[in-house]
Amino acid sequence: MFVNSLLLHCMKNIVRNTEVISVSLPKNVAQKLERSRKLTGQSRSAYLTSLIENIVEDQRWQRIYRKGEETARTFKITSEEDIDRILHEV
Repeated sequence: MFVNSLLLHCMKNIVRNTEVISVSLPKNVAQKLERSRKLTGQSRSAYLTSLIENIVEDQRWQRIYRKGEETARTFKITSEEDIDRILHEV
């Protein structure tokens, strides 16, 4: 009885750092996902987490790249020599 009470008390104080979501996929996409996931040996949750993190990181780098292109246009940078020139104009 004491152990059950203690276990229940501890379980109430556990904070989840995950959120359960439900996703509907076309059958062929779900099958591709499952085949690909099995090759990695990861759980569905771990595999999807990895995919999402990779996509978010790719999007971040795309934004950085676009900002670099904008900066290059603004400062008329077309070569490394241009960067060196700008850095030493101070």
